[in-house]
Amino acid sequence: MRPSSICILLAVAVLLRHHLLPGVEASVEKACRDAANSSPNIKYDFCVAVLRSYPGSRSADKKGLAVIAASLTKDKATSVSAKVRSLLAKASDKKKKQCLESCESVYEDVLSDLDTSIPAIKEGRLGDAKTYLSAAVDAPSTCEEGFEELQVRSPLTKEDSDLTQICIIALALTNMLG
Repeated sequence: MRPSSICILLAVAVLLRHHLLPGVEASVEKACRDAANSSPNIKYDFCVAVLRSYPGSRSADKKGLAVIAASLTKDKATSVSAKVRSLLAKASDKKKKQCLESCESVYEDVLSDLDTSIPAIKEGRLGDAKTYLSAAVDAPSTCEEGFEELQVRSPLTKEDSDLTQICIIALALTNMLG
């Protein structure tokens, strides 16, 4: 067989795998496009960048991508929670300390919710997963509202924004499962 014939056969095999065998692979791009189409709050480019950063995302099916997104949400929430504790340890301003204490409590709850949502997705308990992810979506804004109410500049705005986005993506991907 000529080298050009082998290349054509390989190209056909790849096309068949991706287009004629639904469910075998959910591309990150397609999943993010579908998620962005389902929610105006999802930023397509952010979704693709975040999911692609996770090992195994390129070969994951739809359920796998939902688990990955929920895992990324948990990783980000863990990171934000650690930053809250670090800032709290250094805080001297009474109002800022009060806000950070509130955020610390909120993030403890979020981490618990995310610990429950990931196995729920894996086990097909999608109603439970959606409930816990929905609760987690609200946490960053709850944290930010505390700073706004006391008129204190939030040191967590970027982290809270990114966490909200990742969590919305996880919820949208889970919603697409059924």
